[in-house]
Amino acid sequence: MRCVINKKICLLAMTNLRRISTNGCYPRLADKIAIAIQKRCFCNPFNVIIQVMGRITDIQKQKRNKTRVSIFIDDEFVCGLDEVAACSARLKVGDEITPEELKSVMKKSELNSAFERAVSYLSSSPRSKKEIRKYLKDKDYDVDIIAQTISKLEAYRYIDDYTYAQSYIKSKSKKYGSFRIASELKGKGVAAEIISELLEGDETDCAAYDVAKKYIKSHKTTDKQKLKRFMAGRGFSWSAISDAVSRLAEEGAFDSDDEYYD
Repeated sequence: MRCVINKKICLLAMTNLRRISTNGCYPRLADKIAIAIQKRCFCNPFNVIIQVMGRITDIQKQKRNKTRVSIFIDDEFVCGLDEVAACSARLKVGDEITPEELKSVMKKSELNSAFERAVSYLSSSPRSKKEIRKYLKDKDYDVDIIAQTISKLEAYRYIDDYTYAQSYIKSKSKKYGSFRIASELKGKGVAAEIISELLEGDETDCAAYDVAKKYIKSHKTTDKQKLKRFMAGRGFSWSAISDAVSRLAEEGAFDSDDEYYD
């Protein structure tokens, strides 16, 4: 949970960490932990709970992001919250708030933020669950927040690995063979069962033939062996490559001498 903490708290935490370190031998570690405390409210690497309790003295809309508000407790800035989460919690100036209540609102705020980011990420292109998970992890969201966001996206039917794989295969099958597509889908976290089901018998001789013919035309070559290596690199099966090459040979695309090197 991201939050900027009162400088006094950070200094106190750093001082205490230096005291508990072995004769002050790890000051750099203490400094790093103090910085981590500034970035992550309530918890540090040693699971020390930072108690923030008091009265809300101000709630200000943030200048850079109008959808978020800054929360001040006892005249000190404590954290930024998603406006929706703050409104749903009915936070208002003058209210007393406990650490548990604030943590709960912050978690809802983080969930809203993660969900909005994920939806924005999906708007440019379909993504697999693994891709969404990695994207949110790179944005420093908590594992629990990421899991809840994935579940929410699935509930809204914004992500579905089966549908994603179908779309991916359709977009790639005109250029690549089933071996390469399967490898790429595996790398994107799609289950092997889904890949096997969708790619079973999917590769067509027509696709392999079209790719082979385009290669010969663009490279102005009649080298059959180079073509086969190219097709293999594109992930086409040996049978699809052989059928495509045989069809092109019948059309006179290769020199007759190449027949001796099949």
